[in-house]
Amino acid sequence: MAGALALAASGPGEDDWKEGVRHFAAEDFRQAQEVFERAVEQDPESSKFSLWLALAMGRRAERMTGLRKLAAAPLVRRMRREMERSIELDETNLDAYDALQGFHLEAPGLVGGSKPEAKELAIRLRVVDAARGTEALGTYYEAMGEFEAAAEHFEEARRLNPEGMRPLLKQAAFLARRGEHEESDELFDLAFSRHPDEPKVWRAAATAWILAERKSRYPEARKLAERYLETPDRAPNPDPRSELRDLLKKL
Repeated sequence: MAGALALAASGPGEDDWKEGVRHFAAEDFRQAQEVFERAVEQDPESSKFSLWLALAMGRRAERMTGLRKLAAAPLVRRMRREMERSIELDETNLDAYDALQGFHLEAPGLVGGSKPEAKELAIRLRVVDAARGTEALGTYYEAMGEFEAAAEHFEEARRLNPEGMRPLLKQAAFLARRGEHEESDELFDLAFSRHPDEPKVWRAAATAWILAERKSRYPEARKLAERYLETPDRAPNPDPRSELRDLLKKL
């Protein structure tokens, strides 16, 4: 999606947003939040700025420990409102749908998480982008333990976007989680053949193999993960590199 995650031409708040992205990449999420807040103040109609502010707040909340956890609930509620606002400002902001659905699937009801809302968001997204919405329904059904329905939707998402890298990786990762390694490997092989120099493919495959405890693939997973970690981001990246470093410790 060009709108929310890609760099844009200079405008009100853009310089602060770019600075915020640098702090985010360095995993200084408090500083990133402060700078994204300045960007939102300068352009409160920017869906992109609201989304990145929400992402920074969410990462901060994830990392709170001890007494600081007491501050997490208000921060998470505010994060949810920013994600909702991001969609209100731009109903084509696909990444905002993804982020908000993830919140509803993972967060407790105490702070506003809602499985029915997660499904409703996927249905809304399907109107905007059929493949992404169908994929989101697959994510919902997997979270609910309805694996047959999830498999059907991940397959359908690929049918709707047969050349897309994202649905290919999503289905491959789903199959790996289900222990269907032969089918998963076939899809990852296809992804590597189509996108051999794409860091997202390296990360997706390494993550899938490590989480699935594919010991026979550990050497390749390590190689891919290290290559990913050594490669500078080509675009603003919402996925912290520390998550992959933590996975490498399992090897």
